Parts: sequence; C-alpha cells; structure tokens
Amino acid sequence: MDREIMRMAEQIKALSNVAVLQYTNIVNDILDGNTTDVQEIAYIMDGMLDFCQFNEMLLLFKRLCRGLYLKHPELVQDYILYYRKMWDE
Repeated sequence: MDREIMRMAEQIKALSNVAVLQYTNIVNDILDGNTTDVQEIAYIMDGMLDFCQFNEMLLLFKRLCRGLYLKHPELVQDYILYYRKMWDE
C-alpha cells in the first residue's frame, strides 16, 4: 500500500510539472496581451489553482496575479481569496 501511495504521489508531481510547462505559455500570452477575455482568464486561473500546492505553479500563479492586478484588480483579489481557501493554512 505504501508503494502504491508513493507511486500515485510521483504521478501527481509529474502531472504538475507538465501543467507548469503548459500554463507558462498561457500565462505569457495573457501577460503579453494576447489573451484578454476576462472569463477565459478566470477559467485559466481556476485550472492553475488545482496545482498551486506545488511551488512552481504557485510562483506562476503569483506572477499572473501581479501582471493582471492593474487591469483586473477584482479578479485578482477573488482568486487570491480562492487560493487562500484552498491552500493557505
């Protein structure tokens, strides 16, 4: 059973690494102004939150929040609260 749990943990970490790679390109598009639809950005942030227990995704999420704050402060504030409810102890 312990081996099975370790195997599952390794798979989740591997999936998070793939997610960071994928979301990095998406975040870059948003910050470059190529993606501007607020609903689409919110959808993307929803997906990122699922992986924010991993430091690499959390750093990417923070980068996105900082980059969006001046244009969409309410959206960023909402997602910071969502993050805190999900992951902050």
